[in-house]
Amino acid sequence: MKRLPLFFLLLAAGCGYRAPLSRTVITEDPEQFVSVREPYRELAALVTSDTGMPPTDSNTVGIVTDQQQKWELMKRDLEGASESVYIDVYRFCPDSCGSIVAGILKEKSATGADVRVILDKPANAKDRVQLEDLRKDSIDVRMFWFPSWPQDFVIPKLGVHRDHRKIMLVDGSVAYMGGRNIRDAYFLTWRDADVRISGPAVYDLGKVYMENQERVAPELPQIAVSPESSRKAVCDTVPGLKQYPGTTVQIIPESPWDKHLPLRNCFEWAMTHARRYFYFYTPYSPPPPSSLKAMKDAAARGVDVRWIVPLNCDEPVSKWISESLYTELLAAGIRIFEWQGEMIHAKEFVTDDYLLSIGSSNMDNLSFFLNLEVDALVYNEEFAADARKLFIEDAQTRCREVTLDMVRRWNIFRKFRNWLARATVGGCT
Repeated sequence: MKRLPLFFLLLAAGCGYRAPLSRTVITEDPEQFVSVREPYRELAALVTSDTGMPPTDSNTVGIVTDQQQKWELMKRDLEGASESVYIDVYRFCPDSCGSIVAGILKEKSATGADVRVILDKPANAKDRVQLEDLRKDSIDVRMFWFPSWPQDFVIPKLGVHRDHRKIMLVDGSVAYMGGRNIRDAYFLTWRDADVRISGPAVYDLGKVYMENQERVAPELPQIAVSPESSRKAVCDTVPGLKQYPGTTVQIIPESPWDKHLPLRNCFEWAMTHARRYFYFYTPYSPPPPSSLKAMKDAAARGVDVRWIVPLNCDEPVSKWISESLYTELLAAGIRIFEWQGEMIHAKEFVTDDYLLSIGSSNMDNLSFFLNLEVDALVYNEEFAADARKLFIEDAQTRCREVTLDMVRRWNIFRKFRNWLARATVGGCT
C-alpha cells in the first residue's frame, strides 16, 4: 500500500520508466588497467563492467571553462574539418552562435564532408522549422524522441528518456564533450566545463554517437570514426589551451535502457574512496539517497567535501530542491558555495589530485536514472590538481559560502517552498 501514493506521485511528475536493473558485478580484472593508479583500478573495472568501455591511454586532453575560449576553439576545429562533423547535442538554438555553427556545417557539407546532427526533439521543438532548413543543405538532422510515460506525450518538455548528451566529433580525430549546448548563453554568459580530447577516447565517443544514430537512423552507414582516425591528432597542440598529453581517459555512457547505473556507481565509488577531498559542481538536484549518504559518510570520515551550486538557477524548482538539502548537508560537515551572478552549468567532480569526471550528467535523479548522458573519467595527477586549484579559486572569488546559521534564519515560507519542491518533484527516482 505504501507504494501506491508513490506511483501516483511519479505518474504526476512524469518520472518515467527505467529498464530493470541488475546489481553490478565486477567481471573485469582490475590489474589489467596498468595505466591507472593501483587504488583506482577497481573503479576502472567497475565502469568497464557497467559499460563495456575500458580506459584508454595516450590521450591528449584539455579542459575548457572559459566561454570565449570554448567558442574560439570549437569554431577553429569546425572550420578546419575536411572529412566529417558529427554532433549529438541536447539543444541547438538558431541564435547568433547557432547560426554561425549552422553556416559552417553547410559549408563543410557543400565541400563533401559527412555532416550529421542528432538533437533532442522536445528541447528543440520551437526551433524545428529553422533546424529543418539544415537538411536542405545535405546535412542529416535527426530528432531524438522515445516517449515512455504519459507525461512524455502530454508535456514532452517535462518528459524523460531525453538525449542530454553533448558530443562533437571532427574528422574522427578530435572530440568535445561536456555541459555546453549550442546556444548564445553558453558561449557568452554562462560558466560551464568541457573537455577537448584527441586520442583513442575519440573512438569510444564515436561508439557512443553510434548508439543514438542506430536509435534514430539505423539505415545510415557507420560514421567515419575509427581507431586509426582517433590517433591522428593524439599529439596536437592548440595555442592558448593547456593540454595534458599521455592521459588515461574512460568514457562513461548511460541510458535508461541500461541494466546498470554507471554514472551513479562512479560518483558513489569516488565519494566512498575519497581520502582527502571531494569537490564538485552540479547545477541541479537532488542526488539519489544513496549518493547523499555517500557524501555525508565521506564528510564523517574527515574528507573535505565541497559543492558549488548556482545562486541564480535557470530552473527555479531545482534551486529550491537544492536548498532543501542544505541543512542536512551542512550539519554533516559538507561545505556549500553559491555561485554569484550568471548561471554555473558545469557538471564536474575532482578528488585527491588524481581523478576527475566531466560531462553532461548532473548529479541528480534524472541524469543517474532516466536520461541519456555521457561523461569522461580522467585519471591524471596534473590535470586533477589544476582542476582543484580552479575549484578553490572559484569558491573564493566567485561564490558565497552558505552557513548553517544563514539557512536557519530563512523564513517559514522559504522553508516550506523548498520542502514542497523536494517532496513532489524531488522524489523522482
